[in-house]
Amino acid sequence: MALKRKAVAKASTGLFKRSKGKTSAKTIEQEVESQEEPEQQQEEPEVQEDEISDEEKVKQQEKELAAARKKELKGMGAADLKELLASKGLEIGNKADMIERLLAHEAEARAVRREHDAKMREVVVRKKEELEAMSAPDLKDLCSSKGITGVLAKAVRIEKLLLLWQQDDGVNKGLAQMALEKRQAELAAKDKAALLKLCDKVGVEAFVKEVMVERLLRHELEAGVFARPAAERQNEEEVPVVAKKGDLVAALLASEANRKKEMELKEQQEEVAANKRKELKSMSVEELKKALSKRKLDPIGKKDDMVEALFQLGIQEEQLASREAELKAMGKEELKRLVRSKAIEATGGLEVMVQAVLIHEAKARDELKAYAARVEAVLAKKREELEARTAAELKDMCVNKGLKAGVGKEDRVERLLEEAKKDGEVDKVLFDLSHSSRREELLAMDHVLLRKLCNKAGVDALVKEVMVERLLSHEAEQELAAADSMEPLAKKARCRK
Repeated sequence: MALKRKAVAKASTGLFKRSKGKTSAKTIEQEVESQEEPEQQQEEPEVQEDEISDEEKVKQQEKELAAARKKELKGMGAADLKELLASKGLEIGNKADMIERLLAHEAEARAVRREHDAKMREVVVRKKEELEAMSAPDLKDLCSSKGITGVLAKAVRIEKLLLLWQQDDGVNKGLAQMALEKRQAELAAKDKAALLKLCDKVGVEAFVKEVMVERLLRHELEAGVFARPAAERQNEEEVPVVAKKGDLVAALLASEANRKKEMELKEQQEEVAANKRKELKSMSVEELKKALSKRKLDPIGKKDDMVEALFQLGIQEEQLASREAELKAMGKEELKRLVRSKAIEATGGLEVMVQAVLIHEAKARDELKAYAARVEAVLAKKREELEARTAAELKDMCVNKGLKAGVGKEDRVERLLEEAKKDGEVDKVLFDLSHSSRREELLAMDHVLLRKLCNKAGVDALVKEVMVERLLSHEAEQELAAADSMEPLAKKARCRK
């Protein structure tokens, strides 16, 4: 098309040089066509040449090179051929095999070189496009920062910047960046399990301690570890039966009979308790101390204190025995349902499940006692803070919380403390304390123990981006170390020359 435009321009110029006489359109068309014909004939072979793809050209060149090189190698002596293969670290054999082996090796080297050249071209093109995409003011500022001054066209500025970039080893840096991006994409395409395996193989720490700690804390929070412990419900509450219309009298009579039985049972229990206290009080101080020591309790306080301690312990033992008998009286299937409902790990017979339930319930009672003690400690501290305030300040606090102001300071303190228990303020303080304490405990652990905790809890503490970044850093360090170790060898080689 460019050649055609040139022909048309040349023809039109000739027309202006002629006399002002009339010239027919047919004459002009003949002149243009006469100049186009030879040009079009020259273009035809170029079109045919473009039809061959670059890949086909490379294959053709490789075929021609291989044929010429094979002919050359066949003309070499066997000793020279062996020496050539040995210099390239190739296996030596009969002449035909050595030639084929060498040809394959050289073809591979040329392929690597072509790939490298293509990458170099891509790096240069990428940099050129980056500069071309910049606005004229930005390009001018960049030139000024590089010491390029003067009124220059955009193309000239780009050319000078590319030259400086090349002198600053920009091509090699671009190749390194391209290799890094490729490796990063390869690692990012792997799943977490594959990346973890790779990290373990090369000795890269895949886990971040802070991430493990935070994810374990979140798991424990969702599991209710920091929540207020709930009391264990040993027996389901009896649901009152709604009597039918005609059975109201019978229902009332049955209820009255049950009430009398409960009262009789309560009286019996009170009588047994009174007899037990009397029996304990009849013991000497030494006997009481021995009894407490036998049950692994500290024999402290006065005689009445030791009596009360032994009495409460006796009640607990009786309750435990009663609960054990109740559990054993259950059917095996019912006991299994109970174990599952409490999320207790127990595999075995009836006795194993009974003991597991008893241990679970004892642990729940201990947690409740410990929580109650912490509540009292928080309330004691809160009491000190409130008692340090004036009566007017306490009054305002009561009013703001919708409480009756009362008449005295002590009364207001008690009301505010009671409200703190009801509105969850105390629970919030205890949550913050236990959560903070657990975080410090986890942070004090090493990576190995935290990793075991994560595995046991089924917590995914891996961060894919972190593993990829650490693997890339490790590989970069390895390459740098390898380059440093090769530098002395290169200097020795130069000295020998």
